[in-house]
Amino acid sequence: MKYQSVVTPNGIMLRLDGPFNGRRHDSAIVHFSSLIEDCSINLESNGKSYAIYGDSGYANQKYIKVGYKNRKRLTQAQKTFNSDMSALRVSVEYGFGKVITLFAFCDFKKNQKLLLQDLKRQYQAAAILTNCHTCLNGSQVSDYFNCSPPTLEEYLL
Repeated sequence: MKYQSVVTPNGIMLRLDGPFNGRRHDSAIVHFSSLIEDCSINLESNGKSYAIYGDSGYANQKYIKVGYKNRKRLTQAQKTFNSDMSALRVSVEYGFGKVITLFAFCDFKKNQKLLLQDLKRQYQAAAILTNCHTCLNGSQVSDYFNCSPPTLEEYLL
């Protein structure tokens, strides 16, 4: 089982899709989740387009940017971009890890019973409570980006 999520610089898990079969490729999950369609609505502002950064499992497209491939032929600017974005990607992984740290039962390999539990609702509840924890205590992601999360009251509105 796996989920797709978008984590903002303030450490809040903004979007959560899934669960999906663990063998499903990230590029297929993007299309099943309608993330691109939602990005086309929400990442356009005042004539500017914004994008989110995805790991190498995604294809580079208008609203999802990934690192450059073919490392042997990259320009210095492309290598710098990959290096900078790789560091950011690691910080975002902390957001995903926080759910597991706070709610160990969400560690699918050890605890989840596929046909005996409502895995989707359990993980969604854990993500919401993790966001509440982030609002109250901050996170490695919000610290890394120096971007304060909303107050708990703002988040719950």
